[in-house]
Amino acid sequence: MKLEWRVTLGAAFFLLAAFALYWFTSYEDAGSVLLFFGGTAYILLFAFILLQYKRRHGTPRAEDRPDANQSDGAGEVAFFPSNSIWPVSLGIGFVFVAVGLVYGAWYFAIGFILLLGAVIGFNVEADSRTESDSHPEQHSHTE
Repeated sequence: MKLEWRVTLGAAFFLLAAFALYWFTSYEDAGSVLLFFGGTAYILLFAFILLQYKRRHGTPRAEDRPDANQSDGAGEVAFFPSNSIWPVSLGIGFVFVAVGLVYGAWYFAIGFILLLGAVIGFNVEADSRTESDSHPEQHSHTE
């Protein structure tokens, strides 16, 4: 956490300062918008890192403590999702929405339906995984 928040906050301040300097010296729209959104993206990343730290109630990770040894980092690392079709359908939906913005409303409507279905499918799948992971006694294994 020590290094991550410094890097992301430093990059955000750098890009936002570059945005301000670039805007007031060139008045060019595209570069200014890109620098602004780059700084904003780093602020969002910093907020995510801060929320993860607060979620752990301020306890430092093993890699942040100088007195930690290798066994302090043992245990479950994180949740890694299994294979899913929903990222592919989400990507296809975004492609159809983008094509619809250029070529017409029919593509946009198809893309919107695909996006809506992918988001619902993603949420249902994630919700079913969360419920099954939190109640392992409900699963009956017959071997």
